[in-house]
Amino acid sequence: MKIGGLQKLTLVDYPNKIAATAFLTGCNFKCGFCHNPSLVYPEPVEGVDQISESDFFDFLKSKQGLIDGICITGGEPTINSDLIDFIKKIKALNFSIKLDTNGSNPEMLEKLIKEELLDFVAMDIKTSADVQNPNSKVQNSKYDKATGVKVNIENIRKSVELIKNSGIDYEFRTTVVPGIVEEEDIEKIGKWLRGAKKFALQQFRNQKVLDVKFEKIQPYPDDTLKEFKKILEKYINRVELRI
Repeated sequence: MKIGGLQKLTLVDYPNKIAATAFLTGCNFKCGFCHNPSLVYPEPVEGVDQISESDFFDFLKSKQGLIDGICITGGEPTINSDLIDFIKKIKALNFSIKLDTNGSNPEMLEKLIKEELLDFVAMDIKTSADVQNPNSKVQNSKYDKATGVKVNIENIRKSVELIKNSGIDYEFRTTVVPGIVEEEDIEKIGKWLRGAKKFALQQFRNQKVLDVKFEKIQPYPDDTLKEFKKILEKYINRVELRI
């Protein structure tokens, strides 16, 4: 497994748990606003040291009984064919697992859920999509714009349904980027995810992004995000602001 970074302690990434976060390298999306640009491409980035699996597991063994869980993020973890074995090794050390995903690989997600390897899933919703009509070129081209690649919307839809029906804890979340996520998108996302347990609206930061064009985009005022929150609360049980 290519591990591009390790946060040895986090109190915010895994709700209600003391955790560490493993950053896996490589992503099948190329979101220009990505705040982890060094992890998008699988090749090592100058100045960013990769961590060997052996060093990672030595660290985990030293933290048994001291932290509760491990967050696995990226990049996009589900593009790694050895993710199941990697998580099994972590679970064998009695850590809970939180997975961050963009939802593009429902097959891997389904395997992880069926093998009871996940305790929490956080899935990014990049913008609105016409999940009833996956071939809608007008609406779903906005998802492509957000991700910088051609997206299979049916896979995104399947992942949402898998997570909602999994019986494990979860959240959906959207980074609110002007031009990518607008008020009409918020309404559509709410209708799409109707009945979900939890949703997080995340403020966009225009520093340290994959595409320098996004450095020129000014984030929405906090009051706008609060209005977006009110819209989502019509459809979703619990909505959080991360400003």
